[in-house]
Amino acid sequence: MQTLCYIFLFLGGALIGSFLNLVSDRLPKRKLIIFGRSKCDFCNKPLEPRNLFPIFSFLFQKGRCSFCKKKLSLYYPLSEILSGLLFIVAGYASRFFQVPSFATLITFIFYAVVFSFYLIISLTDLKKCIIPDEVVYPAIGFTVLYILFSRAYDFLTMKKALSNDQLGVYLIKVGYLNSQLMFALKNLGLVLLGAVIICLFFMFLVWITKGRGMGWGDVKLGFLIGLVNGFPYGFEAIFFGFVLGALYSLILIISKRKTMKDTIAFGPFLIMGSVLTLLYGVRIFDWYTSIGMR
Repeated sequence: MQTLCYIFLFLGGALIGSFLNLVSDRLPKRKLIIFGRSKCDFCNKPLEPRNLFPIFSFLFQKGRCSFCKKKLSLYYPLSEILSGLLFIVAGYASRFFQVPSFATLITFIFYAVVFSFYLIISLTDLKKCIIPDEVVYPAIGFTVLYILFSRAYDFLTMKKALSNDQLGVYLIKVGYLNSQLMFALKNLGLVLLGAVIICLFFMFLVWITKGRGMGWGDVKLGFLIGLVNGFPYGFEAIFFGFVLGALYSLILIISKRKTMKDTIAFGPFLIMGSVLTLLYGVRIFDWYTSIGMR
């Protein structure tokens, strides 16, 4: 049953990925996103329904426009496949299909929406080397709302459970609930502090490299990742992003496709670090701290 759910998630994610790729194309050009039919990039002919099936249309058309026969960009199938995979990751990381509940449903929706923002940012950065404010700011706002809502929901759920039990009522009287509230507020403060530290670190890199090594879009993306991954896992996400970016750059330099003076789109690597941390960050952090305690 779970396998079937993940298949539907992939297909739904692929369908959304087609739209996200469209957004990444139209945002830098200041075009309307929702209105206006999709057109061929070369002959400008409006696409028909048969041209809009995620992944399959690209394969059936052999990667070419069905009208002018020009080669289509690989961003079309790439965005659809990545979006499908990210929706699977959202389902797995939220544990919604393993433990269906209102809380895991909200977590799944959060991951799905954030991953959609992530994909638009990655595609835009890869195509135009920009991270649009029109995507980053709504993503930050959405993440803040989720954090506040989820913490409030968890606290109210705990309060309701304690109020319906004699031992729980006693715990409330002795201040257990207040201590949990203070713990939640402290956690919120740490999440914000971590995001600010990442933001300041990136600002320092922009200043020291004079904008050549990193841009202001990366600064805002770093703040977003700090919020999404939380404390201390935001630092872990940034570390993974730097490692992945460095490895990719090294491969390009060794293969002589790039030089030390060239720049690459760094946003996608930071985002990959964030997604990897959401999946494995806790286990890696626990493993690392266990080594340090030996």
